[in-house]
Amino acid sequence: MRQGNEVLRVRPAPPTGRAVRRWTRRRSLQRAESRLGDLLYDVYLGGFIVLMYTAMAFALAARLGRDLGGSLLDDASVTAAWWLAVLVLAAGAPALVGLAARLGPVSLPGHEATWWLPLPVDRRSLLRPAARRWPVVSALPGAVVAVLATLVLVPSPGAAALAGAAVTGGAGAAALVLAVGLTQVSAGVHGRTRRAADAALAAVPLAGLTGLWWGWPARVMDAISVDPAAGASRAAVPTLAVMLPFAVALATTLAVVLDLRLGQVRGSVVRERGRTSAEALGSVLSLDTRGLGRALAAATEPVARRSARLRLVARIPRRWAPHAALVTSDAMLLLRRPRRLVQLVAAGSLPALALGPDVPVLTLGLLVVGGYAAGLAATDGAREASAAPALDALLPLDQRQVHRLRLVVPTVVLVLWSAVAHALLAAAHTDGSWLVLGVLVAPVWSAAAVRAAYRPLPDFSGPLVHTPFGVVPPGLGAAFLMGPDVVAVGTLPLLAAVVGGSVTPGLLGAQGVLAVAALVLAGRQRPAPRNRPA
Repeated sequence: MRQGNEVLRVRPAPPTGRAVRRWTRRRSLQRAESRLGDLLYDVYLGGFIVLMYTAMAFALAARLGRDLGGSLLDDASVTAAWWLAVLVLAAGAPALVGLAARLGPVSLPGHEATWWLPLPVDRRSLLRPAARRWPVVSALPGAVVAVLATLVLVPSPGAAALAGAAVTGGAGAAALVLAVGLTQVSAGVHGRTRRAADAALAAVPLAGLTGLWWGWPARVMDAISVDPAAGASRAAVPTLAVMLPFAVALATTLAVVLDLRLGQVRGSVVRERGRTSAEALGSVLSLDTRGLGRALAAATEPVARRSARLRLVARIPRRWAPHAALVTSDAMLLLRRPRRLVQLVAAGSLPALALGPDVPVLTLGLLVVGGYAAGLAATDGAREASAAPALDALLPLDQRQVHRLRLVVPTVVLVLWSAVAHALLAAAHTDGSWLVLGVLVAPVWSAAAVRAAYRPLPDFSGPLVHTPFGVVPPGLGAAFLMGPDVVAVGTLPLLAAVVGGSVTPGLLGAQGVLAVAALVLAGRQRPAPRNRPA
């Protein structure tokens, strides 16, 4: 531009974040190798899987609601079962908050973060789609969980009640995720939010046990006008009418506030959450549950610890030094992860919750879930070694010796855990044989957890099997059954005792034999073959 004898140079305005996203999307579509048919097939397959599992869950929830509303159980059992359903629903909120705090909710994949964040553009318009992604995605499971809770707590609800519950649950889940997004402005607040959510999730079974002890379920049912004989809540519809507009208004307000504060989110936080999300997504797509657990459990803040001297271990003869080092490393890993200790306590309260309703299937289910969860909490060392076996390979021990040594710490921990958990059953039945049975069944949990830790990864390099749920590698079912198969067989005497209501000497002998067999099987497990590159 010329003005008189001077030349004025007009600098073009920097592009907006929306323009950068549009340009990137256009170039990506031009260079994409996938076709529209592939996208439609993926959408159809994902929608089919979600709809099928959702329909199955709705049918089971409706059946459970009808059973609670019938006359098959007494009022005390109905009240306890209703209290368990409330606890499951209450655990959903901290679980969602903890998951959102680990995966974002405001995050960018690695390639987008590398190219976009250094650009001199408005970060608010750049991150707006990323901020919408997780709230929208979380609304679907929130709606499903709300409908399931309505079917269980309110037998034979109408279409209006189910629709209102779906909208309320979806809006509530979105509001929780949006609230977590607001904490990303401060790294300290975000970390405390995640730890608080984990603590709240672990406290749910403890609160349920405390509630059963002090008679909270009956008081809560009286407060909201729940009739145990009918199994229905007369206050469900009025409560829903109040919660629905509140949840929608809260989600809308939080969405506006988060949009206004997107420019304050640091790029390092967005990049780090994107890295965690990518690792978790890769584990899900490769059907690697251990990788998913490592991705979600990865610590994001540096932890300063004092170095342990371990003078007693240093005095062990050199011949047994490798064995002692391996066992000591497992013990120190467990003690240095407080969340695993909290998981052990929370898992220990699950069998106690089964003492309320007089339903053997529910009692056995909570015992199995609690025992297996406790076993997983005590086998971090085996899972870490399975992911990075280089350190174990440096020890002068063969793989089977390593597997047997990995059983020591989980077995000791599970014996103590099972003794406490089954002491409650022994007190309820006034029979000390339940305590002996709990000590004998403990090695089954530890052997199952160690066996699952060393299962082979799915091998996608060979021919794949096409199923209604997508393509899966051959032998996937057999790999996932490594661990649960030990539980299914090793807890048969426990099943017989729970169903029969008593412990006999024959069941104790059979449980002891199965416990020894489980330890031998886990200790003789062959090393998992490393998958060939595709």
